Amino acid sequence: MATFIIANCQFGRNGIIKKNKRPFGNVIDMNEEMVQRWNAVVTENDTVMHLGNFAWDPTTAEEMFNILNFKQLLLVPAEHDQPLFEMMSTDMLPDNVKIINRIFEQPTTNATFSYWPMLEWPMKDKGHYLFYGYYGKKYKPDHKKKMINMACEFWNYTPQNLNTLVRLFED
Repeated sequence: MATFIIANCQFGRNGIIKKNKRPFGNVIDMNEEMVQRWNAVVTENDTVMHLGNFAWDPTTAEEMFNILNFKQLLLVPAEHDQPLFEMMSTDMLPDNVKIINRIFEQPTTNATFSYWPMLEWPMKDKGHYLFYGYYGKKYKPDHKKKMINMACEFWNYTPQNLNTLVRLFED
């Protein structure tokens, strides 16, 4: 059982292809390819932490919950996650899908998680990494500052193993 992390998938959002220059011809191809890449690394025994902008609408979100591999999906909300709150308010979120705090700390991995990049974050002075999901070319991962941008655009649209990332950036 591993923990994976990814952000900004925006399943179902056609406009994100052009906006973020994603290498997909259309939203159906994007969704299918991203699901394939997700399921190639994540098993049904794994936890996935998604840092903002999961799906563009409730129907797409529900479809993704049914076809993506995970045992537990933890969602840190962002500006385009209203569909998740709509689903939560109508009890449509599966039991293994949880919306968590906008800033979430995990002391066991010395990590803080957020959608938004921050100059200061909880436990920064104790050596915590900040994993965040806001996509922007000026917000590339910077291991020297212990700030790791997990937007899928930076990681070949594939969830990354959290422990592997921490070891990688500690080296």
